[in-house]
Amino acid sequence: MLLAVSLLGTPACKPEISQSNIDAVNSRFEKLEKTGRKTLSPKEVESILGQPDRVENHTLELETQKKEVPITRYYYDQDGKTLELHFYDNKLINRVPGWNTPPATEPKKP
Repeated sequence: MLLAVSLLGTPACKPEISQSNIDAVNSRFEKLEKTGRKTLSPKEVESILGQPDRVENHTLELETQKKEVPITRYYYDQDGKTLELHFYDNKLINRVPGWNTPPATEPKKP
């Protein structure tokens, strides 16, 4: 009986994202930015933070060119807080805010 209860509870468990996970993404992001390589792909971010809780496709207006570009938003929910990551052309376009950082209203323009 105890084994059955523990097996049922296991799929509901999700790894927590620690500040060190966020720091690892940001460190990699900054290192790639300095070397001239574009930046992290969604798969690279997922390898560090895990699967997002939800993904949305959205458009972002570019002020300088008066056009919209498609972006993808990844959301990670944990303990009543949400991390929001923005990807353009399959590349992370912002550093990942910490859990205690208020969310940005709009992502940095790609």
